[in-house]
Amino acid sequence: MITRDEIKELAEYESPQQCALTFYYQPSVPKDQSHREEAITLKDLVREALHDAEKGGRNECARADLHRILDMADNMHGNGGKAKAIFADSANGFWREFDIPPRLESHKIVVSRKFHLKPLVPLVESNPRVAVCLADRTKARLIDYHMGEGREMLDFFNELPRHGESEGWAGYDAGHIQRAAAENTKQHYKRMNDILMKMYERGGWDAIAFGCRDESWPEIQDVLHTYVTQNLLGHFRIDPKVASLDAVVEGVERLLKERESARRDELIRQVIGEAHRNGNGALGLRRVLRSLETGEMQTLLLGHKFSASGSQCPNCGHIEMGHNEKCSLCGNDARQISDLADVLISEAVRNGIDIVYIRGDEEFENAGHIAGLLRFRADQNTPMKLAG
Repeated sequence: MITRDEIKELAEYESPQQCALTFYYQPSVPKDQSHREEAITLKDLVREALHDAEKGGRNECARADLHRILDMADNMHGNGGKAKAIFADSANGFWREFDIPPRLESHKIVVSRKFHLKPLVPLVESNPRVAVCLADRTKARLIDYHMGEGREMLDFFNELPRHGESEGWAGYDAGHIQRAAAENTKQHYKRMNDILMKMYERGGWDAIAFGCRDESWPEIQDVLHTYVTQNLLGHFRIDPKVASLDAVVEGVERLLKERESARRDELIRQVIGEAHRNGNGALGLRRVLRSLETGEMQTLLLGHKFSASGSQCPNCGHIEMGHNEKCSLCGNDARQISDLADVLISEAVRNGIDIVYIRGDEEFENAGHIAGLLRFRADQNTPMKLAG
């Protein structure tokens, strides 16, 4: 897996010889058990990059790393269902290898001055750890979910009281038994709630989710502590006794996708509304670049289709649109950037700015595939207003 600190290390890395190699492997469902077709596709991709290197192209300095990846191709074999990301620059002793959730679009190799981080944006923006509680009247299970994996931590049973078959005089015993069973169930769920709350407080989770049958949820919800409900991601339908970890992961990720979708929609509307009111919203590349440079940016919204070339000054770090030979701020020679996405992501990660990946929103695309929610507006500060 990959952490935000590790992504920050990648974002800060720069290869003096432009030999920073990025390799992404996305496992596919094989047509046969040998994974032969996948291995062939992967090798062809690496050999194409090697061919470019042998011709003296831009991949020449990455030849050793490409050969190392080519040697690994035969042993991928689906990689246990995980995607793989490799970031390398052997000329400077750099090699980082990660297994990540299989959410990449395809295999990819990029050699440049900086690592290609755009495919990691969905992992950077939302990587919550979720405490998942599966429960019914007789059993409770606690599962730790993180980055596409579930790990069972504990389970405990509720011993239901035993009763005879007689309902007693006028059904009195039957009613008493039902009330006793209901109270037993309530105490079981309260115990579950107490254990969950204590573990959550010291466990480092970001949210809580429940898995249960539909008829159990009202009973569970009735005993939940306010602290639990405040951190509740939601609940999904499942049989707690027999549910596999794969089924639990699927349920949690469905809840996460629903939450992220709602958050994106709200964030897009908020940013566009703020921009139109001349408030804390930035639309388009030019405005986003200015906001990053002035430290206004709180959240960067990056579109799936965003692509733009530009330049960056190695002396002062100033980023500009278009191919400028000289930096407009300090006059030093500027470096040409074929895709500003990686530079923007690096700047955001290094400065602790949230990144949200936007896909398939027409209104956002019309705004230029890039926007930002601002903490403040520098041009609305009193000193700047007076200076103006």
